[in-house]
Amino acid sequence: MKVFSKTCLMVCMLSLAVLAGNAMGAKKVVVVSGVTESTAARVGTYPPVYEGIKEGLKTQQIEPEFHYVDLDTLENDEAKASAGIEAIARIRAAKPDLVISLDDNCLKFVGSNIDEIPVVFAWIWGQPEALGLPKANITGVTRRSYAADIWTMARKLTGAKTVALLSKSSTSMAGVKQYLTVGADKLEQASGIKFLDMYLLDTFAEWENKVQTFPADLIYLADTTRIEKEGVAMKDADLVRWTVENAQVPVIAGSEKDIQAGALFAIVTSEKGIGLNAAEIALKILGGAKPADIPYVSSATGKLVINAKTAQKYKLDIPYDILASAGKIYE
Repeated sequence: MKVFSKTCLMVCMLSLAVLAGNAMGAKKVVVVSGVTESTAARVGTYPPVYEGIKEGLKTQQIEPEFHYVDLDTLENDEAKASAGIEAIARIRAAKPDLVISLDDNCLKFVGSNIDEIPVVFAWIWGQPEALGLPKANITGVTRRSYAADIWTMARKLTGAKTVALLSKSSTSMAGVKQYLTVGADKLEQASGIKFLDMYLLDTFAEWENKVQTFPADLIYLADTTRIEKEGVAMKDADLVRWTVENAQVPVIAGSEKDIQAGALFAIVTSEKGIGLNAAEIALKILGGAKPADIPYVSSATGKLVINAKTAQKYKLDIPYDILASAGKIYE
């Protein structure tokens, strides 16, 4: 009789576990990005975020539904707001239990305008407060800035005393510029390097002119995607290689792909790690937690990546302790 009772208890417990898993698996999650599907693939940084989200949600048998809204190419906030309204209508029609919003435009014009559905944001560059938050139904993943760490290392390696950034013009990069401008004094105190400016550009002609007349001791590449040359978007790697070959000062960057293409070094955040962070928060909310009770989570720890060939070009002797700490060295 006791054996029978224990067996019944085990069966009941297993049944409850299966039912709980099925209940979580029945939840619907919509992931929405502020770019087209083709742009997300071309930029290259979105797919690893998607991979992290899918991997994290898969632990509870949740297969997310992906939506895309072309906010990146729209020229003004009025047009973006209109596109955001249409995107929200499509999201509501899908009847999700939770929405994951990716990038600054998407949070500002889509995610922050959703009131009745929990929203988790991720893959943003600007400050949440500038993108429509705080809101009781929204929490998410903020991006940790490695600017002070990167600039400190750049000063030690190159002796640079000033830095300026080159970037594709976008809402996200405008947020970065605002962050750097506001925090310039603190960054200078922490790193010994003075921030001069961040140039937001659209064409190679503009980019070429800035490189040839660059005012700082150091070029920092931010977003190198979608810079147009004669009406066609250049390949990121081609733009980076041209910049390294033609600049009169050292070139560093903020993404691993740009280090692989020739920039000297970067400290980068894992895109997949950000996706996993977002999925973890989503599962907490789907499990019953309120977004307002979940603090924003800082993105995963960064890794140092170095281009050894470029270091040789600049005739730099990188100390062993720095080389030993690198997560990846490109030859």
